[in-house]
Amino acid sequence: MNEFMQAFQNIAQSAAVVAADDYKSLEIKESATTVIKSVQPGFDELRESATRLEKVVQKCRNDIDHAEDVWTCKPGIAQASKQEIWQQLGELSGCHFRISELGNKCKSSALERAQEYWNEIFDTRVKQKWFIDAAQKPKKGIGWKEKDNFIKDIPIVMDLVYKEIDQIIKDSKDSLRQVYQDLSTINLKVITQCVRILDGQTKAVWNHQMTLTVGQIENKFEQPTVYLPDNTKLRSALDNLSKYRLGDIFWEEVVNFKSQVLTAIDNFINSIFDDRLKVGSQALVQAMIFYDEFLEKQDRYQQETPAQRQAERAWIDSQWTEIQRLEKGIEVILNSSP
Repeated sequence: MNEFMQAFQNIAQSAAVVAADDYKSLEIKESATTVIKSVQPGFDELRESATRLEKVVQKCRNDIDHAEDVWTCKPGIAQASKQEIWQQLGELSGCHFRISELGNKCKSSALERAQEYWNEIFDTRVKQKWFIDAAQKPKKGIGWKEKDNFIKDIPIVMDLVYKEIDQIIKDSKDSLRQVYQDLSTINLKVITQCVRILDGQTKAVWNHQMTLTVGQIENKFEQPTVYLPDNTKLRSALDNLSKYRLGDIFWEEVVNFKSQVLTAIDNFINSIFDDRLKVGSQALVQAMIFYDEFLEKQDRYQQETPAQRQAERAWIDSQWTEIQRLEKGIEVILNSSP
């Protein structure tokens, strides 16, 4: 490209000399002036191309810079303590088992409490109140005015259920905090040391991921009553029951309603605990994956010979030489004048 620029400059400079020469004929001077105008688009095209190439070369520079960073980090990775990493993997595996056991225990306790409450309030506020007659015999159904009052009463019952579930979740905060404390006991010193000796690009990715993960864990476990799933299925069960306004409401329909609410309660509580346990579990799995990848990389680097490292260094240096040559050529074009 520089050869084209030099050729255009030679043409323009020669034409300028002719155009300024009083001893040349008018026609030749006019031709020279026309030539100067004709080569101008060539200068413009070369500069635009150089500007585009400048971005390409910068991308190449970044890539080689990353390659050099990786090459420089290899000795530190190869010399990292394998014993400490294996010990950390053992701790992570143990913690993963403990939080799963503890979390499932907390979830089972919350489910049992919610189920007992719903069964109890259903028996007293639904079955006994509306489907047992004065002789203590079961009714097959209810209709007319009794049905209307029942439809008004059921939302009140459900509000009690909503409040009880909310209280159960609040009471579970201490149990969830135990899971969080177990997660917090993980020694991050080793993983921090390993991340610190990685190349800048990989280090940035892992630091960003760790920051996000730590933030998620803190939010999920410290505020268990804030990040809750939608309870529309609970209300959906109520709506399905309340729509029976034109005919009697039969006991079989109410039993089905009880089953729907129980399923919705189970799903609601399961989703809360599963969501939090999933965040904690994913954080531990992420850390274990990091160590596995680090050890795999360490094994490869430890097997490299001095000749391999020298050949890689030579390749990186040769790339820098070519990039610098390109940069100088582009700089000449951008700074040249027609």
